[in-house]
Amino acid sequence: MQRLDRTYITIGLCWVVAGMIYGTWLGASNHLNFANSHAHMNLLGFVTSVVFGMLHWAYPGLGKSRLAQLQFIIYELGVVVLVIGKIMIDATAQENVFLIAGSLITIIGTAMMLYMFSTAPSEKAA
Repeated sequence: MQRLDRTYITIGLCWVVAGMIYGTWLGASNHLNFANSHAHMNLLGFVTSVVFGMLHWAYPGLGKSRLAQLQFIIYELGVVVLVIGKIMIDATAQENVFLIAGSLITIIGTAMMLYMFSTAPSEKAA
């Protein structure tokens, strides 16, 4: 996982394709009650992953952090678990352990990115 910028952006693009397929199915089948999970899939999965990838590209020092690969794994795992939890809530209207765990894991992954960004060398991409 040498190039976290490309990895993050590639995963983000996978999220947007999945989100588009999911959104198309939701609209076609009139399952509009799942709009919340669809939004989380696209915002946390696609948008944030691509932003994190762009940060890695713009600030190469981020990838030099010992936490970089761990942060990537924690964040993306958190989003998967959170989206599963959101889908379950949209289906049943009952809170579940997936949503709670996924939210906490995603917050930890994002806090790790904040820490890495604030402590990374300030070198910028050429």
